[in-house]
Amino acid sequence: MRILIVGCGYVGRRLAELLVEDSDHEVFALSRSGAANVTRVTDIALDLVDGDLSKLPRSLDRIFYCAAPDDASVDAYTKIYGHGLQRFLNLMERTGAYGSRLLLTSSTSVYGQSLGEVVTEDTPTDPTSPTARTIAQGESLLRPGDTSVRFGGIYGPGRVSFIRAVQSGALVVNPASSAYTNRIHRDDAARVLKFCSGLEHPPSVFNGVDTESATRATVAQWLADRLGVAIKTIDDTEESHFLRGNKRVSSQRLLSYGYQFIYPTFREGYATLLPETSAVAPSLP
Repeated sequence: MRILIVGCGYVGRRLAELLVEDSDHEVFALSRSGAANVTRVTDIALDLVDGDLSKLPRSLDRIFYCAAPDDASVDAYTKIYGHGLQRFLNLMERTGAYGSRLLLTSSTSVYGQSLGEVVTEDTPTDPTSPTARTIAQGESLLRPGDTSVRFGGIYGPGRVSFIRAVQSGALVVNPASSAYTNRIHRDDAARVLKFCSGLEHPPSVFNGVDTESATRATVAQWLADRLGVAIKTIDDTEESHFLRGNKRVSSQRLLSYGYQFIYPTFREGYATLLPETSAVAPSLP
C-alpha cells in the first residue's frame, strides 16, 4: 500500500513509525522541512499552501492529512483547513488519485456544547470560535469515503505541561465547577488513524478521545496525589474559560468498530509520563 502523510509533526511522525512496521507499506511524509527522519519513510520537502504539489507521488492508496496550523490565528487555520486542503483535493482529482481515501485530523472543538453534555458523532456541530468554524468548513470539503477524526487534547511524551503545572503548584481548580476535558495519548491518536484507514467501510466521522471524560479538577487531583503535592482550589469563576468547552465527548463509535486503547483513560497515559517530569524542574504550561 502506498501512503502519504501530509504534515509529519507530533502525531504524523508517530503514525509514520507505525505504518512502516508493516513491510508492504511504502510511506511518504510531506513537510516543509522534509525532515521527518523516520527509517524507511521517504521525506518530501514541500510547502502545502504555496509549493508545487505536482511533485507529490501518484497512485496513492491512503492519504493522512495531519497538517497543523503554525499558530492559533484564523489565518493560520484557513491556510491548513481551507486553502491547503482544497488545493490538495483538487490535485487528487486532476491526477487520478481521486480514489485514494483521505483521513483528516480534525478537532472536537467543532462541537459547540458547553454545559457538560454527552457528545457523539451524530451530535450536530455548532463551533463557537472562528478557528473551530474553519476546521468545520474543512471537514465539509471531504468526499464520500473520506474520514474525519475529531481529536480531543493530545498529550504524550514531550507534552507534560499539565503535569508540571500541578507539580509546581501553578494550577488552580474549582472542584465544584470544573470543566470536563477530553484527551487522547499521542500513541493512541496515531494508532486510531492507522486503525481507521484499515476499515473497509468506515463512517465519515470518528471521535478520537479516550474512554473517560474527566473534569480538569479530577485529573489534577489524581496527579497531585501521585506527585505528593497539594492542589490549589478556588470557589469562584476561575474556570470560566475552560467551561466554554465543557462537554463529554464519546468514543463509543470507535470502540464499537473494534479499536482497543493502549491508554483507555488519562490515568494509564499520565502514569507513563510522570518519570519524564521527575527529573525536570517544574514550569508553567
